[in-house]
Amino acid sequence: MRMRKPLVVALVTVLVLAGVAWAGWTAYRYFYERVTPEDCRVVSPDGETVRLSPAQARNSSIIVAASIERGLPEQAAVIAIATAYQESGLRNLDYGDRDSLGLFQQRPSYGWGTEEEIMDPWYSSHRFYEELVKFTNWDTTDVNDIAQKVQRSGHPEAYRKHEGNSRVVAAAFRGSAPASLGCVSFHADESPDRTGLLRVLQAFEGGVNVTETDGGLSITATDEATLWAAAQHVVANSYDAGLTKVQVGDRVWTPKSSEWSTAKDLVDPLTVIAS
Repeated sequence: MRMRKPLVVALVTVLVLAGVAWAGWTAYRYFYERVTPEDCRVVSPDGETVRLSPAQARNSSIIVAASIERGLPEQAAVIAIATAYQESGLRNLDYGDRDSLGLFQQRPSYGWGTEEEIMDPWYSSHRFYEELVKFTNWDTTDVNDIAQKVQRSGHPEAYRKHEGNSRVVAAAFRGSAPASLGCVSFHADESPDRTGLLRVLQAFEGGVNVTETDGGLSITATDEATLWAAAQHVVANSYDAGLTKVQVGDRVWTPKSSEWSTAKDLVDPLTVIAS
């Protein structure tokens, strides 16, 4: 029995529309995952990728910068990031269990500070480190266990699952993992504000020198690790700061890709050029 022509046409139309819809959805997913401004990626030494939203990247930048400002080793940043991962998902929450607030869900009623203070990521990060270093051998204690000592959580094993990602993120912002962090965005903010970025770079006092240029920044550092730390803090804060290119030596980052690529030209050693 031959199929009627109208039915054939209808079936073909449905298949074509389904194909178009599938292609559209695939294109959307590709576009969203690779081009959306809400995507920062940190690549670990073994090739695994840790994904962060711009807000998570900026908050991580502050948490790590605060550890640098206090003269603490990278392990302090690992512990702090693991804690903030668990407590807030690296988000500066204005709500929580009972009166818990901020990145670390600190409670005013427990003496962590006022609500306004705790909602300041710089304050809450420094306050966390202030408590952390009170414990003997904090830097050699298991990450989960020392985080629990600071936080006194009702879920004492909850921090353990975040240690791996925290090490990857901390290494990027401390500069021990060069060219590991990149953020993808459509364009720089049309009303750039570099206040947040410059505050982060102030944490490197004595380690970097920042000069504002026409449309950008020139940053020199005392050593390679500090240079890469500064560069990746710039990338994490690039959208708000209105920066669309960061170059270190022959490596360059632009918002078109989350990966650092090889530049056509070189910049001076121990210098970051951001524009």
